[in-house]
Amino acid sequence: MSRLFGFMCNEPERLACALRPVRESLVADGVPDGWGLAFFQGGEVLLQRHPKSPTGGKIDFYAQARELRSDYLVGVVGEAAAANKVENTPPFRFRSWVFAQSGAIDSFAQIQAGILENVPDFLRRNIRGQTDVEHVFHVFLAFLHDSGKLDDPNIRTSDVASALGGTVAMLDKLVTGAGGAAPALNLVATNGRILMAVRRGRPMWRRSAGGIVDCQVCREAGPAWRPDAREERRRVTHEHLRSVLIVSEPGKLAPEGWEEVADGSIVSVSRDLALSTTPIRA
Repeated sequence: MSRLFGFMCNEPERLACALRPVRESLVADGVPDGWGLAFFQGGEVLLQRHPKSPTGGKIDFYAQARELRSDYLVGVVGEAAAANKVENTPPFRFRSWVFAQSGAIDSFAQIQAGILENVPDFLRRNIRGQTDVEHVFHVFLAFLHDSGKLDDPNIRTSDVASALGGTVAMLDKLVTGAGGAAPALNLVATNGRILMAVRRGRPMWRRSAGGIVDCQVCREAGPAWRPDAREERRRVTHEHLRSVLIVSEPGKLAPEGWEEVADGSIVSVSRDLALSTTPIRA
């Protein structure tokens, strides 16, 4: 199976609090090839990449991330960790950009040379592995470079949406030119300031949350509760905690609050966690 998600919150120190209500949606069973997690911490991009499948074939991203202090996460399992090599295991990173993909390009071998022709030399030299995901990432980076936005810390979501749309259009052209069908690919990208996702032919859902009335993480971290005690653990409220979670190929979507992303669209999450959805445009 495959699983892909992107997450953003406004209080890095309460990452576990924000993730706990959606923990079930971050568990993937039957992980065939390995998994990876990218997060931003102290202005740095950090990667955890595991090319082999976990023991029991199951990964709980909440358990992996709950001790982190981060406002951005990108996680992925399945399909792309070919040949059990770290360099083939997503997510992938270039400077401040992190990228992951769900789905594969069946005709990748036929179009790989065509992809590389559209990637500048300095970006091409950054490709370390053999996967289609890493190549697609560098097409996206090439579009950002061509528009002068590759290193722009204040890049607009519309500029990133344009680069993602151009990436999808180029892949379609190359694949159909090689006699294949347009690939079904879901994508997630972030630079630690905005979060973007593409739904293209595979399931994708999003959930926006504002405030937590009774935080289970903080309850469990409080003094031990005894059955004979007169008072339960103190209820902890995080009034200003906000978050957005985007999940591709979700397992359980619990509890309420989920909205299906329209196929053929791009989800944008701005620095202030404002959500918008637009059609994919080249």
